[in-house]
Amino acid sequence: MPIPVVPNPNTPGFGQSPFPATPQPPLPGQVTPIPVVPNPNTPGFGQVPFFQPALQPWPPAPNSNLNRPTSPPTAQSPGSPLLPSTALTPASLRFQGSFVTQGENSVARARLDGNYVLTPQFLFGATLDLTSENDQLVDSPNEGATINQLFFTAAPASTLPTLRFSVGQLDLTSYFDRNSFAKDGVSHFFNPVFQTNPALSATAIASRPGLLVNWAVTDNIEGKVALFSSAESLERFDLNGLAGEIGLRYDNVIVRGTYASGRDGGANSGFREIFSIERGRDDFGINKNDDEEAFGVNGEVFIPELNMGIFGRYGVYRNRDLDEEGNTFSFGITFLDLFSKNDRVGLAYGRDLSNEELRQENGDDVPDVLELYYDFQFLPNVRLGFSLQQRNSLKETFAGFRLKTDFDVTPRGRLTQ
Repeated sequence: MPIPVVPNPNTPGFGQSPFPATPQPPLPGQVTPIPVVPNPNTPGFGQVPFFQPALQPWPPAPNSNLNRPTSPPTAQSPGSPLLPSTALTPASLRFQGSFVTQGENSVARARLDGNYVLTPQFLFGATLDLTSENDQLVDSPNEGATINQLFFTAAPASTLPTLRFSVGQLDLTSYFDRNSFAKDGVSHFFNPVFQTNPALSATAIASRPGLLVNWAVTDNIEGKVALFSSAESLERFDLNGLAGEIGLRYDNVIVRGTYASGRDGGANSGFREIFSIERGRDDFGINKNDDEEAFGVNGEVFIPELNMGIFGRYGVYRNRDLDEEGNTFSFGITFLDLFSKNDRVGLAYGRDLSNEELRQENGDDVPDVLELYYDFQFLPNVRLGFSLQQRNSLKETFAGFRLKTDFDVTPRGRLTQ
């Protein structure tokens, strides 16, 4: 008997043919295994009777809200850390390569920087530099292989975690006179006038052996004090240098005031005209035992609506033995993400450390500089930069190019947990 078909009002005339019911044979009660006939050509191969496999129930899905049982501790495996650490922050090891050219001067540097946090209260750090030229980078002034930093930092007071003590070879430029828009010669402006305050650099604010106390009193107040050796050489080590800084922050405004004193220590650093000062007995300029002091003020403002930063510096250097001083200043603006993501465009004017009275007597040009630079991310680990500068009373023009690479080379699973 045909099954009656009910018309579908939504699809009239479609699929309205009757479907005849066809009787089906009953299923067998039990499946009989197929007998296997031995194959004389392949003895022992495929001679197992075939049965329908029984379905097994799925294992229960793990509950993410329940804690899984942990495995008992085992012996150290190849992936275990070589150095035990209870700190939450993993160790880091970074390689940075840079090449900077300005006019006829060029310098290349390879830097290896590492930090290992032993416990939440103790950290060990080191920075090794290999530089091709002298006096081209403020934070790497010496040619050849040097230990820029090799230090140990401790925050022993659990009630004051922001009170930290560091001892060893310290790059003081990394702690004093910091600025978000004008500091690093391989990231920001090319010219050294816009990096560390020249007045402070002339007073041994550089890589020196010593000790440092750093205390962030609040989120808006920070203080630093350092005792260091004015001489670079460990053979002449003497804690005769002192530096202190107070940093104040209000919203997006940061102001830092820095004082430093010490001896020249053979660095022969000072304002340009100091080498024309006669000391007597046909001796001119600086003596390695001269007492020096410097004061610097550093300010920066960030305007998030414009993605723009404004900075300014002023510094005074004084040689006590010669009773002469020089001053320096700089100011400028920087735009972030202007043409592409993570790019920087900066424009600044500054004057190197100079004694105006002596400069006019000598008839020298003003040691000023006007710089425009652009730096952008070319590849994920490669940045390129270009600079155009006017120097020496804005009479001379210099072009610059910069290449910077940065890689994380931390041996994962070996030095870290």
